[in-house]
Amino acid sequence: MRASRQEPGAESQGGGVDTRGPGTTLTGTNALTAVVVNWETPDYTIRAVRAIVDDGVAPHEVVIVDNGSKDGSYEQIKDALPACTMLRLEENIGYARAANKGAQARKADSYLLINNDAFVHRSGSIQALRRSLEDPTVGIVSARVLTQDLTPQPIVAAFQTPGVALVRASGLSRWIPNRWQPDWGTYWDQNSSREIQAAVTVAILVRGTTWEQLGGFDEQIYFYGEDIDLCFRTRQLGWRVWFTPEAEFVHVGGATTKKTWGPMFREQVRGHIRFLDKHRGRREAERARRLLIVSLRLRGIVFPGQRGRTYAETARWLSGSSVEELLTG
Repeated sequence: MRASRQEPGAESQGGGVDTRGPGTTLTGTNALTAVVVNWETPDYTIRAVRAIVDDGVAPHEVVIVDNGSKDGSYEQIKDALPACTMLRLEENIGYARAANKGAQARKADSYLLINNDAFVHRSGSIQALRRSLEDPTVGIVSARVLTQDLTPQPIVAAFQTPGVALVRASGLSRWIPNRWQPDWGTYWDQNSSREIQAAVTVAILVRGTTWEQLGGFDEQIYFYGEDIDLCFRTRQLGWRVWFTPEAEFVHVGGATTKKTWGPMFREQVRGHIRFLDKHRGRREAERARRLLIVSLRLRGIVFPGQRGRTYAETARWLSGSSVEELLTG
């Protein structure tokens, strides 16, 4: 389908899923389901859910997936948010599978996927996201995301190519001119509504029809990259991915992963290579692996302390494995 360039909502007929988009409209489902995945950070999860409820999401529309926590998270969240649906998983099965289970638990015309350490900052954010889906060509819409010091967080991203992988891993992304962002880097100023290639799943709304056509997240992706893959497949189906600054969240970032940042960074790099291997082929994935080795070695020299050691260790890990070994190890 050839995408229109109109502003989402410009020809709205008043909410709901429009049958003019690709595929069919879901029927007999709920209007909205919000999915929040928790892993041993119950205080953040409770705060995140209360923030979206205060912004208009009904408690019964929220599904919280406890992803194998061993710290009493399930009981604490259940007590604090009794009106929400809770799913308890016995082990951590990764974000993609956990989020899919949350969506499966409550079929809806749209799915609000919120990181458990992301909090509504601007009143009316949920409604702004829903307005964007009034455009029948939009399959996914992302909110503007701020860091704790209220500067834009680089969540809008370009699809992986060897060149993009090099720019991001080398740290050059922040120096790309704003007019070329986010097609190369991740440091776009996020001041206007526009179509984008992809967004990191911090606060996104997915049309139910789109979600069903995609089958949700790719469950072969354990951690990192499932969101970029989702956006890529969304565009392949003819839907647009949209960004609106009228919805705004503050993201703590790393609430779950900061305790194990080294291994998680390695998983992020693996996610970049997996995306290329899946969508661009083995040759492109191998090219990216080699470029990443060079750039991470340089970053290992430039950055002091644990950060630099993590970059150097990741470069050694990449150099000691083939693409096939990286994706199956």
